[in-house]
Amino acid sequence: MNKRKIFNTLFFAIAVYALYLRMPSIVTHFKYQDQKASDFSVKMVNGEEFKLSSQSKKIIVVFWATWCGPCEVELKRINTMILDKKIFPNDVLAISSQEDEKLIRETIKKENYFFNVGIDADGSVAKLFQVSGTPTVIFIDENLIINWMTEGISPTLQYRISSFLK
Repeated sequence: MNKRKIFNTLFFAIAVYALYLRMPSIVTHFKYQDQKASDFSVKMVNGEEFKLSSQSKKIIVVFWATWCGPCEVELKRINTMILDKKIFPNDVLAISSQEDEKLIRETIKKENYFFNVGIDADGSVAKLFQVSGTPTVIFIDENLIINWMTEGISPTLQYRISSFLK
C-alpha cells in the first residue's frame, strides 16, 4: 500500500470516528427542529430578566462559555454582524451556563460584545435543550418554534443568521 492510500484510509477513519462521536448531538438537534421551544427565563447581565414566551420576534440563542475557543470565534462573528448593522443586538441572546457572573461580565467587557447576555446559573436552561457542548446555536422564530440548532463552529452561521432574520 502506498503512502497516499494509507493517508486517505487514516483520514477517512478519523472522519467517520468524529462523526460517530457527534452523532448523539446531531440527532438531538434534528429532534428539536420544528418543535415548540420550552419556555425559559434567565437573568441578564444588565439585571433584567429575559423570558422566551414574552418574545414576539425571531431570536438567536447561543449557549457559550468564557473558556470556549470556538465560542469566541462564533460570538465575534455575530458581534461583527451587529457592528456592520446586518443584525440588531436584540436579535441575539448569548447564555452562559454555570459560570461565575463576574467572569462573564469581564469577558463581555474585554471582547466588547454588543448582544444580550443571560446567566443560566444552575444550567437548567441548557438542560432544557440538552446542550452537550458549546457553542450551541438555536434559531427560534416568532411563534417559538425551533428553526435550526447546531453545535460547534458553523461555516454557514453568518449566512444562516441573515436568512433567518429576514
